[in-house]
Amino acid sequence: MLWVAAMALKILTVEDAPNIRKLIAYNLKRAGYEVTEAEDGKAAVRVLQSCVPDLILLDIRMPEMDGFQLLELLRKYPKAAAIPVIMLTALSSAADLERAINLGVVDYLVKPLDPTLLLSKVDIVLRRGEPTVAGAVTVTWGGENRRQFARASIHGCPLLPTPGGLGVNLSEGGLAFTTRNPVDAREMITMNAPSLMRLVGLSEATLRIRVVYCVPLHDGYYRVGAAFIGLPESTHNALRRFVLEHQSRFAIAGP
Repeated sequence: MLWVAAMALKILTVEDAPNIRKLIAYNLKRAGYEVTEAEDGKAAVRVLQSCVPDLILLDIRMPEMDGFQLLELLRKYPKAAAIPVIMLTALSSAADLERAINLGVVDYLVKPLDPTLLLSKVDIVLRRGEPTVAGAVTVTWGGENRRQFARASIHGCPLLPTPGGLGVNLSEGGLAFTTRNPVDAREMITMNAPSLMRLVGLSEATLRIRVVYCVPLHDGYYRVGAAFIGLPESTHNALRRFVLEHQSRFAIAGP
């Protein structure tokens, strides 16, 4: 069941650089979101005392209280801890990524930010999926003027050995595939997909993903949807080119 919320979803942007903060707010408002801005962690705490947003976009390096300190504080309060967080930073080290994920962020974007990628990530995070008794997933789409992102279908593209699976619907922000290995929603996985990466034109063999949903199909198969995490700009650009090139064609066969 798909529905569109009558009220715009609320996003809190915590960023100390005014030009970046205004750019983020401009693009989010154009996409139909309600945006509140905070210039640092302490200002964000004041906002959160009177408002519970649907999503927080959180910079790491800020005066007064940095992003990690704010995230650690939020995790002490159940209501605040339930708010999904996408971290925004100029840092891209593996240690920063691991720390952010261990603190429960749902995604991680490295500056300079690509507005299209940012909106794609926000769109994916704000899709709510709740399993029913039968194991199906009800997906809700919040906000008006929702953006639809191009997708390319690939037949027989192996994702081995982790998480395993075949057949890929690919977008610049994530992918969906069929597998016999069920995974938990929100699970973080380093996906081994050398065939897919070669097809897209990339030399690396792995991608980090966050599972959004896992739906049982038939004969022991599952359909998994996932969002990319910490996608480098070069990888995102390659995915975008590939998807735009193949989106209106018939499904292509994987290697």
